[in-house]
Amino acid sequence: MKVKDKFTNNANSDHSIEWGNSTWNSADISIRNRYDNSATGKFNKSGSSEVPWEDFKLMISQSIERKHFSNKELGDILRNISNIL
Repeated sequence: MKVKDKFTNNANSDHSIEWGNSTWNSADISIRNRYDNSATGKFNKSGSSEVPWEDFKLMISQSIERKHFSNKELGDILRNISNIL
């Protein structure tokens, strides 16, 4: 992945989220839930998945439709969205 943007989790410095061009096609956008191995300093490939952006959006919408989010989680998400917009 060619990283274009990165969020580092303040609660866990080994965890970040990355957005960028995918490893399989530089024209495709993907998102990665990245974990670094603090013992070796290397990227933990088995714990860090890269997902196509279109699949990620589908995962979110299907999780909502299939009621995998609690009402509190959905409320928190909506509050975050309204604070950004």
